[in-house]
Amino acid sequence: MAVVVALVCLGLAGCGPAGPKTAPVKGTLTIDGKAADNIQITFAPVDSSLPTASGQVSNGSFELFTGAEGKKGAVPGKYKVVLAQMGGTSQEEMKAAYQAKTGRKSEAPAAPKATFPEKYKTPATSDKEVEVKPGSNEIKIEISGS
Repeated sequence: MAVVVALVCLGLAGCGPAGPKTAPVKGTLTIDGKAADNIQITFAPVDSSLPTASGQVSNGSFELFTGAEGKKGAVPGKYKVVLAQMGGTSQEEMKAAYQAKTGRKSEAPAAPKATFPEKYKTPATSDKEVEVKPGSNEIKIEISGS
């Protein structure tokens, strides 16, 4: 009897794989025909009930992860492509380098210049839409006009 109660409780608690079912997503990002680098790519869902997925672009390649637990892949659905430029060094390292070079304390170093058009910084302005399907996905994203 105790085993049956335990199994029922586990079923009600939703035990099993954490989070929604995802499909593996790998891909490439090129900007004006060149492999993108040092960019955070986010798939912002068109359907707001789906979670976002994101990953780092390095040498033109990326792999997506979903949720705080970093589950591989993305939930099948349609997404807007959103980009963010990543700095090569941390803010603390940039502040220390500035102070060493100039002798003056830096409050906030300049953000790295985006290597892509501004419209890709938000889902509302991005015109690049992709679809993640069940099963493995290999998505090629080409952007022009930087």
